[in-house]
Amino acid sequence: MTRRIKGALSAAALAMFGAGAALAHGGDDRGPSANFEVTRSEAVDIAEAEGIVDVWEVEARRGVWKIEGADADGSKLEVEIDGLTGDVVKVERYRKSGSTP
Repeated sequence: MTRRIKGALSAAALAMFGAGAALAHGGDDRGPSANFEVTRSEAVDIAEAEGIVDVWEVEARRGVWKIEGADADGSKLEVEIDGLTGDVVKVERYRKSGSTP
């Protein structure tokens, strides 16, 4: 009897931890952007207004949307947007090698 209980508890624990891992990887809306007022789509629109024309990656972390991509010249551009207000917090441009500032 004790073996059955331990087996059942082990199976239940594995199921709970497995589900937790799935949720942590974006399985539902309770991810890093769940408390943001600014949606992913709105953040991309804001980043495009800052000069991104080709979006490579969009990530929600530490209260900001981080959008990476390229500008019209093909140079790398990173834009961070406050997840609550939509304010642009940071813009970083990386010039291509050999280009003039």
